[in-house]
Formats: sequence, C-alpha cells, structure tokens
Amino acid sequence: MVRFIPYDPASHRAQFLELNIEFIAFIANQMRVHHNIDAEVHGGGQTIQEYVEIHLDKFAKIRPPKGIIYIVESEGKAIGMGALSPLDKGVGEIKRMYIRPGHRGKGIGRRLLTKLLIKAKEFGYASLRLESQDFMTVAHKLYWSMGFQETDAYPGSETPDWYPHNLYMKIDL
Repeated sequence: MVRFIPYDPASHRAQFLELNIEFIAFIANQMRVHHNIDAEVHGGGQTIQEYVEIHLDKFAKIRPPKGIIYIVESEGKAIGMGALSPLDKGVGEIKRMYIRPGHRGKGIGRRLLTKLLIKAKEFGYASLRLESQDFMTVAHKLYWSMGFQETDAYPGSETPDWYPHNLYMKIDL
C-alpha cells in the first residue's frame, strides 16, 4: 500500500535528505549524459550532498496553508516525494516530484500530482508553475496529461541561469 504522508521534520528529515540527494544526483548525472555539463563544477564546487544540506532546511519550511511536502511511502519505506510551494500571490509551484526508479510506472507519480493539485485548490492558488529538465520526458507526459502547458521561465524558479535546458510549465486551476 502506498501512502502520501505530510512531511514532519522530526520523523522524516533523514528520508527527505536521502531522497533529495538521490534526486539531485539523478539530475546531475543526466546533465552530464545529455548536455556534457558537470553540475558540481558549474554549481560553485559544492558536492551534491553539500548543496542539499545547505538548502534542505529552508525548503523543508514549506507548510500548510501555503504549501505542503509529501513523503511517499510503501511498506514503511520512503519511495518518493513531492511538494507544493508558494511562488507569488495566487501562484504556487510544484517541486521535487520524484519517485524512486523501482516504483515508477505504477501510477504513483500521477496520484502524487493529483494530491498536490487538490491541495493547491484548497490553499486558494489560481495557477501553478513547475520547471523540469528537458530530458525528463516521462514526467513531461504526465504533466501534459494532467493539463499543464509549456510556458516561459518564471521568477523564483530554482534552476540556475547557467543551465539553459529546462522546460517550464503552468496550469490554471
């Protein structure tokens, strides 16, 4: 059974740290494979773990009624995560959608995104944005199937200026 559990730092910090390191490492590896870009060199020399540890506590402050982080669990183990974060007045952002490879293709990402869209409406957002790397084509298919459309880059997105290979999406709620 898959459960979507709101993030609690006292209970989930270690899992959340591990998932974020895995997620950022995946992206960094794919940047190398697809674009011959070394994220650690371009990112100021921080290791992935250092980057995640520096930014994790700030990111983990996302809380209702403005946002929420879900830890996805199966059989008591963290298998994914996803977040809804405030971006601007009436605008939220989907962040850190990640399901571990062994659990993909089972509809878990769709269920997680559905939960985040429902929460966005509950929190009063009129629209959502997200950013995704160009090589994440399976994720793009999910977003398009849920009504997201391509858009321009937006203020507050996380990807650094030196990485031009992003896809930006939006949905009106």
